[in-house]
Amino acid sequence: MTVTSHPVFAVITGGGTSGHVIPALAIAELLQDSGIEANRLHFVGSNTGVETTLVPQSGIALTLLTVQGFSRGWSLTSLRQNIKTISVLRTATRLAEKLLLSLQPAVVISVGGYVSVPATRAAKKLNIPIVTVSYDRRPGLATKMQARIASAVAVAYLPSSLNNAMLTGAPVRRALRNLDVLASRSQARKNLSIPNDRKVVCITGGSLGSARLNSVARVLVEKNQHRHDLCIIHLTGPRYINDDLPTIANDAKILYRRLESTVAMHDVYSASDLVVARAGASTVAEVSTIGVASVLVPWSGAAEDHQTANANWLGDLAGAVVLDETKLSNLEIAAQVVAVVDNRARLKEIAVAARLAGGQHRQNTLAGLIMRVASARDELLDLKVKQKIHVVGIGGPGMSAVATVLAEMGHQVSGSDIHDSEMIQRLIKLGITINIGHDPAVVKNCDFVTGSPAIAMTNIEYQRARQSGIRVLTRAETLAAICRCATSIGVAGTHGKTTTSSMLATILLGAGKDPSYLIGGDVVAFSRGATWTNSELLVVEADESDGTHAQLPLAATILTNVDVDHLDHFKTQSAIEESFRDYTKNISGPRVLCQDDRVCASIAKACEAITYSVNPGSDANFVATDVQFKNAGATFKVVQNIGSRKVELGLVGLPQRGMHNVSNALGAITMAMQFGVAFDHAADSLSRFGGVARRFDVQGIEGGATFVDDYAHLPNEIAAVLTGARDESDKWSRVVAVFQPNRFNRMSVMSHLYADAFVNADLVIITDIYSSGTRPIAGVTGELVVDAIRKSHPESKVVYLANRADLVEFLANEIKSGDLCISMGCGDIATLPREVISRRRGLSK
Repeated sequence: MTVTSHPVFAVITGGGTSGHVIPALAIAELLQDSGIEANRLHFVGSNTGVETTLVPQSGIALTLLTVQGFSRGWSLTSLRQNIKTISVLRTATRLAEKLLLSLQPAVVISVGGYVSVPATRAAKKLNIPIVTVSYDRRPGLATKMQARIASAVAVAYLPSSLNNAMLTGAPVRRALRNLDVLASRSQARKNLSIPNDRKVVCITGGSLGSARLNSVARVLVEKNQHRHDLCIIHLTGPRYINDDLPTIANDAKILYRRLESTVAMHDVYSASDLVVARAGASTVAEVSTIGVASVLVPWSGAAEDHQTANANWLGDLAGAVVLDETKLSNLEIAAQVVAVVDNRARLKEIAVAARLAGGQHRQNTLAGLIMRVASARDELLDLKVKQKIHVVGIGGPGMSAVATVLAEMGHQVSGSDIHDSEMIQRLIKLGITINIGHDPAVVKNCDFVTGSPAIAMTNIEYQRARQSGIRVLTRAETLAAICRCATSIGVAGTHGKTTTSSMLATILLGAGKDPSYLIGGDVVAFSRGATWTNSELLVVEADESDGTHAQLPLAATILTNVDVDHLDHFKTQSAIEESFRDYTKNISGPRVLCQDDRVCASIAKACEAITYSVNPGSDANFVATDVQFKNAGATFKVVQNIGSRKVELGLVGLPQRGMHNVSNALGAITMAMQFGVAFDHAADSLSRFGGVARRFDVQGIEGGATFVDDYAHLPNEIAAVLTGARDESDKWSRVVAVFQPNRFNRMSVMSHLYADAFVNADLVIITDIYSSGTRPIAGVTGELVVDAIRKSHPESKVVYLANRADLVEFLANEIKSGDLCISMGCGDIATLPREVISRRRGLSK
């Protein structure tokens, strides 16, 4: 993201209650985690709210305004109050305008509340972009007003009544966002002087407290004071610390901790087996983010009954017990609380479901959105002017391709990475200066710095760039600048992007169009994945993992399919689908979509699209028919449907196996024809297509067994590869599939989807999860995939081997002559075939 040189990066406004201030401080932490120093943030709040005490503790500068809310009544008193409110609002807006003129922020972020109105009105007048953050299921009046003028609207839940809402999850404080309750429980109880053998219930009414929940706490304590296994932590709120006190006998066994509030809420959450609370947006986000069982009692007097809506989101996902206070007595609520805390199995089920639901709150999507909005004010990068550019994390497949193109454009490129590699050496031969390790001095005199999404914005090179006033751009912004230098054809979709991009580049090259290309894998025939030829056309892989695809200015696109992935960024499948709908709408030229995919077919109906299909009976514009597999490849005819006429264009011979590759080839042919390539030329080029590295990549034959490496890591990809292995091109004795799951966050929400991916394998071996920079999650291992397969296919032969040495030893002894051993995944599984071959040779000596 472009980190601007504005004196203050962001003004965060909102407040009054902790329901506004706590999310605001969480946003500040997200921005600081993304590399924005606290002294570049400024808070605008109310002089009567809790921000007067909470914000100064954070070290963020604070400006207080005098504001008041509107009365919704129709009396003369209400009218007089509202006239005064308008006058107060005008004064506050003038003061906010003066403040923003002096601070010159790149963005104003509103978390709602009446105090946010003056700052957002001033921002609108000064043309400062606004990000409205809504974390309630039913937004408040101020949020609704601001959403109409905001550059972006971030919401915690979908569907939303706000227009153009983007699902980012709710902002949650760092101490809670990163909290592992199971790992920290013992220490937390020690800090709170609570024995480990107690069942712990926390009752809290939020920062202000709840008289009703305090009464429930009293009943709960009084009715269970004989229990020696129970502890109640009761946060009353400052107003109620001396009210509704329980009567406790001298010989009571229960432990009762009564506090008005606490600054150690992380300890309270960790220590608790069950949390009883109101259903404010922050509370619901916190219990789900952490993964703690809860009984939620929505306040019936909340505006538009928004607390019930908040609670039902989690309750409907089995992540909380939701009770209606209007239908239950204090005694009945207390009894239900006891029933839950005494049921260990149910406690665990609720906690697991809550954590699964809370995945959407644990990411930094909101920070990325704010960064993009802030950067939109800066001028677009013009790569037609020679620049000095530094690339952080240059050795990965994405950034090495970007660096290659930038260098071949004639820019002065440098880079850094923590490891030397074959790719690093290849880049050095292009004239790129590369530093192994990170050093702030390397960005000196650069025009801009860019880097891999995997590198945190706290990296010392990014920090030095910002301190020196050097622009810092995301990979997406840099890639967009490259795309503006040519007629760019994007290849998008969950599966098949790299192969289809490579096929299209191969066809265009064979037709004499000499395209530039920027692809996420090495094309075998080119021995590289990127080049800049300075010709009119550029083929670019439009990666969706971090929303890059939506930022690229493209003249045309192929959309292969839309499947579930990258839920750490998108949060829900519907958000993934919507992103591709928006992506396709923004294409200025030909849209080539695969009609065999449900989402692509739906998108195609809503826009002018050219469709293709491998279903012989399809009415798509281009159809593959008479598909046959032999000699480790495929042949098929292509028929073009022109109105009622069917025109047979000819035969294609493809050196790759699998129906998925037939579909990829057909998409590439279809797009190439839109740019004037004759079908015969396209078919001829594909007949010599050498494939892409790590796509059914034969690594060797040893002892009569064939060892193959493949990048497939999603369920449909694995299924397609294994189906291709069974296409009668070869007669394997057995197909042995080895799969390395990737990313803890992906597996926590997707492991069950792998249940049917391995039906074409005779033996399946699952390894432990390759982290790819993600944090471990309690209970999330490769065994989740094993369990999913066994549950769906009890007869399957499935082995779980977490240790790499054990895996190599097992395969070296298990694989027999005639077997196909195919290892799949996008982590370090790529080297496994060579490791096994080496070990087998060692055993045979």
